[in-house]
Amino acid sequence: MGMWILSLCIMAIEAWGSIYFFDTFMERKRVGRLGKCRYVVLYFADMVVALLGGHFDLMGIKVMLIILVSITFCTVFYEAGWKQRIFFSGLNYALLFLTDLFFLQIENMSISPNVVLTFLLLPSKMLWLCLVFIVRKIWKGQNNYGELSRKEWLKFSMIPLLTVASMLLMFFCNSAEAKVQTAYLFLSVGLIFINILVIELLQGILEKEELFRESALAGQKKESQLAHYRDMQAVYERQGRKMHDYKNQIRTMQVLLKKGDTQAAAALAERLTESISVEMAAVNTNHPVVDAVLNQKFHAAREQGVSMTFRVGDMGGLRLNEEETVILLSNLLDNAIHECVKAARQGRKAVIHVKLVQEGGKLIFSVRNPVVEKVQVTEGTGLSNVKAVADKYGGDFAVSCDAEKFQAVVML
Repeated sequence: MGMWILSLCIMAIEAWGSIYFFDTFMERKRVGRLGKCRYVVLYFADMVVALLGGHFDLMGIKVMLIILVSITFCTVFYEAGWKQRIFFSGLNYALLFLTDLFFLQIENMSISPNVVLTFLLLPSKMLWLCLVFIVRKIWKGQNNYGELSRKEWLKFSMIPLLTVASMLLMFFCNSAEAKVQTAYLFLSVGLIFINILVIELLQGILEKEELFRESALAGQKKESQLAHYRDMQAVYERQGRKMHDYKNQIRTMQVLLKKGDTQAAAALAERLTESISVEMAAVNTNHPVVDAVLNQKFHAAREQGVSMTFRVGDMGGLRLNEEETVILLSNLLDNAIHECVKAARQGRKAVIHVKLVQEGGKLIFSVRNPVVEKVQVTEGTGLSNVKAVADKYGGDFAVSCDAEKFQAVVML
């Protein structure tokens, strides 16, 4: 009876410590009332695994069941990708198993193991909780895992997987020899430190990626400012040329009026009015920065023989700041213009379709353009900066390309 009570207490500690561990690395989901019961859910799930584990003779199956329960729990209660759920579930169990194995070796090396076992179960869990607290202290909330590639996650995941495999090997190859027990004891301690170092290494990589992203954004801001100044200069030069043309056309209208040819003068005035209205503003979204960028890109594209069609809404309540707005719009439109110029040179129809609306409380920005061949999507074309803006607001950024068209969609 006493061992049953002790087992229930141990499972309660494990459930609480696991949730504390997962809260350190992953953001909680909003699951309503179910979120308040997550401790109870994990506690009873652990009890079910413990009961089912009694029907399996293989320790490996029990380990897989426990890790699978942790992954399922993280899927239900945390906002994280499958790579993060698998990695942190394996890492949590690796630390938990290592502390149990550490005290198991102490038990095997003790004189009266049957007596020591009862007193070492709780200290084992207390040591594990101390490790969780240390990990929580080391971690500084770098939860933006989007910068890590699948290959990097695979490399990190090898550590907890190899740790679990090593622990199972030590468990099944247990020996009564003092030298072997001592070696296993030091190996357990070493694996504990290695797994904690992996967490610190992961944090260091994420911090460097964050600094790199901020540096890239700062560089993009400077480039955007320079591009803005160049665009303004181009606008002034274009306005100067247009003003010269307008003066000539006005003089022509004066000559036509003096000759009494009012019909020709009226037709010329109508064409001049249409030209001026197009030059003044091709797009009006009720947002000065958005209007400036879209109109600048519209005129820049038109000068290179590229057309643009717009489907825009009211951007008056846009939550992005000026820098982020320029980064988001300029990068995708510059890429589209670059590809359309190549298409126009081959005699193909070069039209960029732009959609910028706010629907259902979300900003939707879509750019679709033709390509001469399938484009190899890389982050060197400014797409990484667009992705950084989308990640900041918890949005989505998707890119698709085939042999005929390229499309990029941002939802914030």
